[in-house]
Amino acid sequence: MARIHKIIPLLTVVVFVLLHVFAYPGTRFSNDSYRYARSAYVFLGVPYRKAQDKALRAYCADTAAMLRRNRMLHQIDFRDPVRRHEFQDCLAQHADGLNPSNPRYEAIFHARPAYPLVAAPFVRLLGAKAGLTAVALGFTALGGLLVLVLLRALRAPPPVSWLGQCLYYVTPIGLWGGRPMTEGPVTALMVAMLLGAVWLHQGRRVAGTLLSVGAFALGFAVKYSSFALVGPCLVAASAMALILVPQARHKGTRCLLIVSLFESSAAFAMSRVLRLPGLEDSLQDTFSLHWTYAEVADPWRRLLRLDANYWWQWLQGEALAPSLLFLLALGVWGAMSRSLPVALCLIAVGGTGLLTTAAHPVAMEGDRLYVQLWLIVVVGLPLLVERLRMSGSASGALPARSDPPAEERMLKSEGRR
Repeated sequence: MARIHKIIPLLTVVVFVLLHVFAYPGTRFSNDSYRYARSAYVFLGVPYRKAQDKALRAYCADTAAMLRRNRMLHQIDFRDPVRRHEFQDCLAQHADGLNPSNPRYEAIFHARPAYPLVAAPFVRLLGAKAGLTAVALGFTALGGLLVLVLLRALRAPPPVSWLGQCLYYVTPIGLWGGRPMTEGPVTALMVAMLLGAVWLHQGRRVAGTLLSVGAFALGFAVKYSSFALVGPCLVAASAMALILVPQARHKGTRCLLIVSLFESSAAFAMSRVLRLPGLEDSLQDTFSLHWTYAEVADPWRRLLRLDANYWWQWLQGEALAPSLLFLLALGVWGAMSRSLPVALCLIAVGGTGLLTTAAHPVAMEGDRLYVQLWLIVVVGLPLLVERLRMSGSASGALPARSDPPAEERMLKSEGRR
């Protein structure tokens, strides 16, 4: 039985990867993917201009394939066997590289070296799109296994832990994590930080500290803007646990607070020393449409107004089919029924998705920007299932009797004789 519990998660990973291999032609090599591919070729020693050309050819080939797929579903054009010239047209249209090409916009991607650096060997072997996708998919598969370990650390039985792994793969985390962008590595490394926080709460201070700091360091190099939020959120979660939960006032929770403060300070210092683009640059990027328009004088006022419009309409859309809100409520319930300090950490890590969206309230990218919010569902829902199962088992048990059955009394009397 123990061997089966070890094999099933690995088979689940295999099925997950095979499904994404099947769906690979339908995934999009986006503008962001083009920039990561260009950086990967530069890391391989390719001159910048040639690296840009190779990344552009990958982008145009994928764009042409997407147009062909769309034409196959068109009720008139699907019968047209004529080959179009989308690939050559795309190369001619973007001969100087994809826009936007503003140096401030390019600086945002230059500050994310880890993903293209890790993907560079795979890009050499498989090509731009396949190489980037392989690394993103690998991190996503690892993230599901980390969820399994996390739930086992919370004493969930193997079937319930496996449910969490499956939820990681079938929710939008799996959807975005299998695309040639940074969502796969970012979410998996956030799960690693959450696992480190759980270990620290359980008193495994050395292992928890090493895992949390290591995942933070790699995640900061993958996408610093996301991991600059995780540290302060975990600081708030550990401080609230120390204030609200007397049982959490031990060395493990204090260690988590110290580690999170260190990570927050390191993120702030590294951003200053390396002069990484900050929130002000991000706001100007949003409201100047990647610096294709003039910068605005009141970005913060515009952000507040756009956020008000965005979240009101987002709630209206969710009200029509509130599956996410319903699952989030169940996830929070399940996590809080297991442990309030763990629930606070889970909400803190998952809430970084909401903070990211609040800083970039762009409707067409909303579900990608807040994808980490699904971690609350992935971890909390299995814990709720286990809680309800245990409650059902307890209520279904036979009530205790005050006097023993007649057969038992007879045996006892014979024994005394």
